Amino acid sequence: MKHSIGGTVTGLEGRLVLQNNAGDDLQLSADGKFTFATPLVEGSDYKVSIRTQPLWQFCTVTKDTGKASADVSDVTVACSAAAAKVETLAGTGSPGAANGKGTAASFLLPYGIALTKDGGLLIGDWGNNLVRKISPEADVTTFAGNGNFATVDGNGTAASFEDLTGLTVDATDTAFVADAGGHRIRKITPTADVTTVAGNGTNTTTDGNGTAATFNTPVSVAVDAVGNLYVLEYGGGVVRKITPTGDVTTLAGSSPRGFADGTGTAAKFGRGYNMAIDASGNLYVADSENHRIRKITPTGVVTTLAGTGTPGATDGPGDSATFSDPRGVAVDAHGNVYVADFGSSLLRRITPAGVVSTLAGQKGITGGQDGIGAAATFAQPLGLTINAAGTLYVADTFGNVIRKVTPVRAP
Repeated sequence: MKHSIGGTVTGLEGRLVLQNNAGDDLQLSADGKFTFATPLVEGSDYKVSIRTQPLWQFCTVTKDTGKASADVSDVTVACSAAAAKVETLAGTGSPGAANGKGTAASFLLPYGIALTKDGGLLIGDWGNNLVRKISPEADVTTFAGNGNFATVDGNGTAASFEDLTGLTVDATDTAFVADAGGHRIRKITPTADVTTVAGNGTNTTTDGNGTAATFNTPVSVAVDAVGNLYVLEYGGGVVRKITPTGDVTTLAGSSPRGFADGTGTAAKFGRGYNMAIDASGNLYVADSENHRIRKITPTGVVTTLAGTGTPGATDGPGDSATFSDPRGVAVDAHGNVYVADFGSSLLRRITPAGVVSTLAGQKGITGGQDGIGAAATFAQPLGLTINAAGTLYVADTFGNVIRKVTPVRAP
C-alpha cells in the first residue's frame, strides 16, 4: 500500500519549491493544499524540506518528518516577508570620479544601473557624464566617456555623451544608453565601442528609422528577449520602441503630458525617470510626476499597477498605496516590482497582486546609513536593478554611492 504526502502552505507570494526526501520536487505559487506527486510505500520515512525559497520571502516547514503509515496531510509551510539588509557596495559618499575598489571609488549623482553577464554592474554616472563599471569584486573603473558634454562616438574614453542617464544591458552584454541631453540612444559594445543607434539631436518625438527618428529627452531604456529597445521620454511623456533594424515607433503615451490609462496614444504619462521590463515583455514605468507605477503590455495597453496619484508613503493594496515621486524601478523573475521612491527615500516592493510594502529606509529621512529595514537610510535614489537571486542594487543618487540590498530572515 502507498500513501500520499501533503499539507498546507500559507503566506506565499512568490514561487516556492518543496522537496520530499530530496527527490520529489513540488513547485508552489499560491496558498492552499499541496500533495507531492509520488506516493510512498507504507511505513517508509518522509522528510519535507525547502529546496528554493521565494524571492524576498522565507518559508519554514513544521510537521515535516515522519513515517507514511497513512495519507499525510498535516505538513505545514508558513511564509513571511524577508527583511532588507542594506550595505554600501561602492562610493565614498563624496562627489568625485575616482576609480578604485569599493568605497575607495567615487561617483557624482549615479543614475542608471544595470547588471552585466559576469555579475558586475554598469553605472550611468550622471553628474560625471561617464559610464562606470563595477566588477563582481567591487573594482570600479571608467568604461566609456571622458566627461565632455558632447555627442562623440568612439572607443572607451574617446567617446563622450550629453547628459547620460539610464542604461540597460542585453543578453550579449551590449549596453544601450539614454543620452538625455543629446536626445539620442547610444550603443556600447563589450569592448567599449560607442555608436549612435537612433536620434539626431533634435528634441522632438518623431518616428522613423535610426537617426531619422527623434527623441525628446530620453532618460531610460529597456531591452526585451528578442532585442527590441524601449525608450522612456522625460520631455515627451511617451514610450518608444526601437526594433533591431532601427525602426522607431511610439508604443504608448501622447503629448501633452498628463495621466490616463488606455491603449497606445490614448494613454498619458507625466514626467518619468525609469522603466523596467519583465520576462513576458511587460514594461513598468516609474511615472514620477503622477506618483504612480504604470504597466504597459507588449501591445501598448497601459494600466496603473499601484499608486493613487497623491504623494505619500502608504503601504497596502495598489489602489490605496501611495508613492512620492518614484523614480527607480526593477522587476524580478516572479513579477514582483521594486521601486526607488525618490521623494520619500524609501525602497518599496509591489507584489504581482499589487500589494505595496516598504523594504528599507525611513520616510523623508535622507542619509547613507547601512542596516536592516528601517535602520537603513537612502539619499534620494534614482536607479534600481535586481539579479536572479533577488539581490537589489541601488544607485543612491544624492548619496553618490551604490548600495547592495539582500533579503535576510526577519529578526
